[in-house]
Amino acid sequence: MIEWRAVVAVAIGAAIGGVLRYVVGQLFLQRFGPGFPYGTLFINVSGSLCIGIVAQLAATRAFGMTPFTRVLLATGVLGGYTTFSTFSLDAITLFDESVFPALLYVASSVVLGFAAAAAGVVLARLAAR
Repeated sequence: MIEWRAVVAVAIGAAIGGVLRYVVGQLFLQRFGPGFPYGTLFINVSGSLCIGIVAQLAATRAFGMTPFTRVLLATGVLGGYTTFSTFSLDAITLFDESVFPALLYVASSVVLGFAAAAAGVVLARLAAR
């Protein structure tokens, strides 16, 4: 059965995450220009870090993290914040322009995103001690 309170939490969280994604993306675009999708890369890596933290805190219930809070933060806020579909489009656009920047972007997004998620888990474990 669907818990409607969780649905509302996801909707609110996704709205917050979407606004954060837009603001961060625009800040990077203003700072670095449109040549390379630095904003999307940063969003995906920082979102990976944050989801690692949230998942670990929820798994251990550290700092009072409840399953409901996990739904709000991980599914809602971070689901709205991270941008895998934008990442895919950025990669295709870069491939059309030049192969090396596209490969660099894809590889760095995957490697840094994985590393950030792992770092989030470690940071949460350390903080929960």
